[in-house]
Amino acid sequence: MTAVAVASVGMAVSTFVGAATAAAAPWGLVPVVIVWGYLAGLAACLGLRLSVAAIQWPVALMIAAGLPLGPREAALRAGLVLAGGLFQGVLVAVSWAFRRGDPERAALAESYRILAAYASHLAIGLFGPPSSIAFPAAAALADPNPLLPTAARLNYLDLLEHAERIRTSLAALAERAVDDASGSASRYAADAARVLDLIADTLSARRVHRARRVRVLGQLLSWWAAVPGTGSRVVGEALLGQLRAVTEDLARLDTMSVRRLEGDRDRTPIVPPMQDEFGWTALTLRANLSPAGETGRHAVRLAVIVGLAELMVQATGLYEGRWVVLTIFLVLKPDYNSTVNLSAQRAIGTAVGAGLGAAAAWLAHPGPAGLITAAGFTIAAAYALVEANYLLYSTFLTAYIVIIMGILGLPADTTAMARLTDTAIGAAFAFIAYSAWPTWEGLTAREKFARLLEAHGEYTTALLHQLAHPGQIDPAQLRALQATARRARTDAEASTARLADEPPHPPLTPTVARTLVAAVTRLAHSELSLHAFVPLPATATDKEVGGIADADAGCLDAVAAAFSTTMSSLVMGLRTLQPPGPLPPLRRLQTALRDHTALDPRLLRITDSLVDAVDTLEDVLRRHLASP
Repeated sequence: MTAVAVASVGMAVSTFVGAATAAAAPWGLVPVVIVWGYLAGLAACLGLRLSVAAIQWPVALMIAAGLPLGPREAALRAGLVLAGGLFQGVLVAVSWAFRRGDPERAALAESYRILAAYASHLAIGLFGPPSSIAFPAAAALADPNPLLPTAARLNYLDLLEHAERIRTSLAALAERAVDDASGSASRYAADAARVLDLIADTLSARRVHRARRVRVLGQLLSWWAAVPGTGSRVVGEALLGQLRAVTEDLARLDTMSVRRLEGDRDRTPIVPPMQDEFGWTALTLRANLSPAGETGRHAVRLAVIVGLAELMVQATGLYEGRWVVLTIFLVLKPDYNSTVNLSAQRAIGTAVGAGLGAAAAWLAHPGPAGLITAAGFTIAAAYALVEANYLLYSTFLTAYIVIIMGILGLPADTTAMARLTDTAIGAAFAFIAYSAWPTWEGLTAREKFARLLEAHGEYTTALLHQLAHPGQIDPAQLRALQATARRARTDAEASTARLADEPPHPPLTPTVARTLVAAVTRLAHSELSLHAFVPLPATATDKEVGGIADADAGCLDAVAAAFSTTMSSLVMGLRTLQPPGPLPPLRRLQTALRDHTALDPRLLRITDSLVDAVDTLEDVLRRHLASP
């Protein structure tokens, strides 16, 4: 729905600006095209859904520029475009009422039921090892629904990774249970079985019932946290942290803002500040403004080349020259392979489509009914094939445009030839632009992920030190570290998308890359929550800030040091393709933080999420890294 709104409003504004500028001052289109190019290029960092919505803005701009109008007529046309977009949004909203349960969620529910059954066996004294068979969700998420939003897919991958780690924790609990005369391990297993059953029920429940079940999960986990220490406490605490993280992921699945659980206000799953889509988008855009990053460089490159193309069109008076600029918008991408492939496919598709459109217009002439039927068929085929095959999509889209021009009274053969020529020029412009200022990988995907972990490690460590010693770090430095971490995550996400289009290169396969991105995304959520606890300079004191006293500073410093060492070891493992060596007892230190300090319970909950995210990263790297 957000993408529809973004596309509709942007297309309406673009329609007015394009038509009015072309009528009043055609040369004014040059700076307008440059601005639109930069915005469209920068939107590449927002993911496929919003970047596709943003690319509709320059498309609408160039189409409107071909039909100049006065301000009043341009405003009327823009209003009609907006009305059409809002009507489409209504259709999308209505379709939600008919949406069925997705197989990915059902497969995850079945995976957690398997874990619940294993935990139940442990509770009654059956201490065998867990099954080594892959969870049902593994196959479902290896080939998910292509319409599944990226955020939901990452959340599902995170839930699958949690399931793998929970299975390991239950196996460790089984080993402790053999020599545990107190029976505490069996009690932990029984509690885990109840929680895992409820997690499975929550995943398989209808949306209207999931919020209540998440609240019940929070209550169960709150009660479990009060169990006295036993010999199985360390394993139990790790298991508890994993189950808490699962609960938080469940709360995020439907973008719920659960601020308080009945009877346990301080143990609510954390909903990080600025996690709403608008705030998150603004932060992502700001972090990618620098041309040092891939997205910032692409935005500048796209703005410059479309500006030059529009300048050439205005200077030469090229017939239907707007298609040159439009082609550049559609084919120039942040990476080389996509640009070259799209340029070739669009050129070929345009040639074939121009011929088909001219033939259809000639066969249907002079009957408008035949032209309208042909236009409906070609645009339906284009949208049906937009995600399946770009070559066929370009073919049918070009045929549709040629037919529409025929309906408007323009000669089909002339339009087809102009479309073919302008598309070839635009594709050549795009290819030359990328060759002149390429965004080569430079750094391997492995190095990008190493930098990703490095940046987030530095940011989190700085936050923990700032909480322990308020005023020690300049707030501007914290914001710079945050921007660096966000930019590193954007680069890693782009690298993940590219890996999916290439043959697998173990150990950093597309599956491993997506799992790492999912875990780091969860880490980023916790970082934002942690940043909210950092006091403003005006409120900081030397002894105590926000309930953090000198007695607690040492514990926070210990967690910060262990976190830094752990992330450095994970980074080294990525760079050397070796599994990480022995790591500090981060979970034990975080547990001690909870047991021996009087820190704000919400802060304790955030550090629990941080540790669990790092544990996930460690587990993924240990399982997938091997000597070259």
